[in-house]
Amino acid sequence: MINYSFSTMLMTFLASNLIIVLITMCFHHEKILLSIGYKVIAVFLILTLLRILFPFEMPFSENIYLPKLLSLVVGIIRHPFIELEGIGISIWTGLEVVWGIGFLVNLYRYEKDCRIIRQFHHRYGIDVTREEPYCSILAEVCGERKNDFRIMRVPALNSPMLTGIRKPCIMIPIEEELSREELYYTFRHETFHHYHRDILVKFGVGLLGMVYWWNPACKKLKEQLEQILEMRIDENVAEHDKRRAVGYMASMINIMEVLWARKQIALDSGLSLSDEESTKMQQRFRMLCGRREKVHVPLFLTLLAVMVVIYLGSYMVILEADYEPAGVVIQNTMPTTEEFYAISNEDGIYTIFCGDVLIEYTDTLDYYPSDILVYNN
Repeated sequence: MINYSFSTMLMTFLASNLIIVLITMCFHHEKILLSIGYKVIAVFLILTLLRILFPFEMPFSENIYLPKLLSLVVGIIRHPFIELEGIGISIWTGLEVVWGIGFLVNLYRYEKDCRIIRQFHHRYGIDVTREEPYCSILAEVCGERKNDFRIMRVPALNSPMLTGIRKPCIMIPIEEELSREELYYTFRHETFHHYHRDILVKFGVGLLGMVYWWNPACKKLKEQLEQILEMRIDENVAEHDKRRAVGYMASMINIMEVLWARKQIALDSGLSLSDEESTKMQQRFRMLCGRREKVHVPLFLTLLAVMVVIYLGSYMVILEADYEPAGVVIQNTMPTTEEFYAISNEDGIYTIFCGDVLIEYTDTLDYYPSDILVYNN
C-alpha cells in the first residue's frame, strides 16, 4: 500500500537535505565538479526532485520506530486536542494550514511579479524583431529550427534574458548597443534555452519551491539547478570549439562590464545570459574551459552509489513514532491493548480511541496492534 503521512514527509525532508548537502559540496569544490562532470550533478538534482515530488511510503517499506521520547513528541504534535464536527484539530493540523497559506502567498507573489513585469515590458519595451541586424542574426542562429521568437529592447536589464514558454521573447537592454558578435552569442544562448525547455524546467522548480516554501533546501536546489542549466547552455553554444568558446566568453564579459557597471535592476522571470554573482560566472568559465577532462570514474561511482543509497534507503526505511499502547501516556493510567479501538467511517477514515480519549484520524491501521477492535460507524 502506498501511504502518505507525517513519517513519509520526515523521510523526504531528511533524504532531500542529505542529497542537497552533497551536491552543495560538489559545487564548492570545482575539482570535484570538473572531475565528475556537471551532467552527473544534474542526475543528482533529478533524484532530489523525485524524492520531494513523491513523499510516500511504498509497499516494500520497513518501519523503524523512534525512541520513546521522540515518539512522545510526535504523538503530541499529531494528537487532536480539539474536535470540530468530527474533524480532529492537532498541532500538525495547524502546521498544515500554515503550509497551505504559505503556498498561496508565494503563488500570489509569483503571479504579481509576472504581471508587473509583463506590464513593464508592454509599456516600455520596443519590438525590434523585424529590424536589422536583429532579424538576420536571429535567422542565422535558428537556421532550420522553428523561429517564433520576438526581440524586445527593454530598459533596466542586468543581462539579456528569455521569457515566455509558448511565445518566447528575447529581451536585450535598451541602454547599450550590442555588437553583432555579442548579439549572435546572445541569441544563440537564449534560443538554446528555449529549445531545451529550460523556462519550463525553471517554472517547475519554482513551483516546487512554492509548495515547500518552508524548506531552505528548495531554495538552494533552485540556485544550483539554474547554474546547471547555464553550464549546459554554455557548452552547447561553444560546441567544443576553442575559438568559439573564446568569442562567447569575451562577449559575456563585455556585456557584464557594461550592464553591471550601470547597476541595472534584475528581472527574475526568465533565463538570463549572465548570473548576478560574478563567482558563478567564474565557475561557468572554468567549467567551459575544463569540459574536455575525462570523468573520474571511481569518484563518480562512489558519489552515485551514495546518492542512490540515500534515495532508495529513504523509501525502504521509514522512521515511525512508536504508537504501541505502552508508549502512549495520555491519561494518568497506563492503557492496555484492549482499551484501543477504531471506528470505521463511510469515507474510509478510521477514528482511533484509547478508552474515551480521541487519539487521531487515520486512513490506515498498519501502525496499530493487529488485534485492535474495529467498529463500523
